[in-house]
Amino acid sequence: MQTTLTTRGRRAFGSTMLLIAAAVSLLAGVFFLAVRGTFGLDSTHNGDCYNFLIVVLLCGGAAVAAVMWLTRHEGLGAGVLTGAVIASVCIFVHECYWYIVDVFVGIDEKHGFDPKFIIFTVLLVLALIAAEVAVYARKTRSEK
Repeated sequence: MQTTLTTRGRRAFGSTMLLIAAAVSLLAGVFFLAVRGTFGLDSTHNGDCYNFLIVVLLCGGAAVAAVMWLTRHEGLGAGVLTGAVIASVCIFVHECYWYIVDVFVGIDEKHGFDPKFIIFTVLLVLALIAAEVAVYARKTRSEK
């Protein structure tokens, strides 16, 4: 049986959120690759926050989500993307733990968080929120 747009229904909010989450995840991955995890003023931290697996998870999750969107398997794509973003958040926190602690305690970083760190963290949180919304939001609208 052939699946058509009329038999599956029109795409709804969850499908759009999956594309938004994939775009933000891809943007976060490319940004992290561009800055190479160099946050802070202290030379001992430069590069310590970088892990290529973060880039692979964010960009790979976005690619899988886009393919799943094209094949109309938005639910699976949202789940994969959410898992990839959660895994990248965990790895990022593990890699940047000492940088975050040094800023909070004020040992080496007297000027607060680096703007690159804040930008990447905001992108990561936005990707996580959008992916979670895509998981729980309705993907298709029923035809009446």
